[in-house]
Amino acid sequence: IQKTIGQAAYTASAGSCTWLNGVYWGRIKPSKNGLIKFSNLYDVGKIKIESVEEEMERTLVYPLLRGREVERWKITPESFIIVSQDASERTGYALKWMEKHVPKTLAYFNRFKDRLLERSGYKKYLDGEPFYSIYNVSENTFAPYKVVWKEQSSEFECAVVSSLEGKVIVPDHKLMLVPFQSEAEAHYVCCLLNSSVSRFIVQAYTISTQQSTHILENIRIPNYDPKNELHQDLTRLSKECHEKVAIGITVSDLEDQIDELAAELW
Repeated sequence: IQKTIGQAAYTASAGSCTWLNGVYWGRIKPSKNGLIKFSNLYDVGKIKIESVEEEMERTLVYPLLRGREVERWKITPESFIIVSQDASERTGYALKWMEKHVPKTLAYFNRFKDRLLERSGYKKYLDGEPFYSIYNVSENTFAPYKVVWKEQSSEFECAVVSSLEGKVIVPDHKLMLVPFQSEAEAHYVCCLLNSSVSRFIVQAYTISTQQSTHILENIRIPNYDPKNELHQDLTRLSKECHEKVAIGITVSDLEDQIDELAAELW
């Protein structure tokens, strides 16, 4: 255990935060002229809002991943999120940009303008920025691969997240994420985090509502080396676990192999 405890070569951050999920989260279905119909999840969260179905552009609509949709080796995203944020600038897109590129999306936000301006988080962190701005969206959010885990969970569980229907999946703020450009590296990190020794350490020092970014300050995962056969084997086993769990096959035999390799690495 002592050999496993320590600072990882990686850092994590929280997922996207809107402070009014019923506006930004929704279901979609195709419409005409390349547009979609967006039906907001009006009854999620503490603040209930009106139910709306609006036609809008696809540009800012991404698959959403919520905490309850993550298990060990598996994700099941069910809804979508409007990400009205310029990831490179970490602020909402300029009003003129919205008017030019996504006028229907802007019209949708205008329906809720007063509510959006009243968000407590907006007042605290985003005051003066466009009223549709959201929080915790950066270039990491749009990394092609991410390892995620739930902040609140009775058991520490990780999975690799990539894309759906050609667009990257955006985690909610109840999920912690580690961004990657390489699929192999993401699976390597996921594999070590899902090992028995890592899960034991997390269970030993955290409570079920606080499995936050600090996890990587306490599990000493070394940098991925694509030439290291042990690292390659961990990557392969993570991929196999994801594939099998997705179709309902148990992976206890693979997890035993992962624990053997994790023991060898540490």
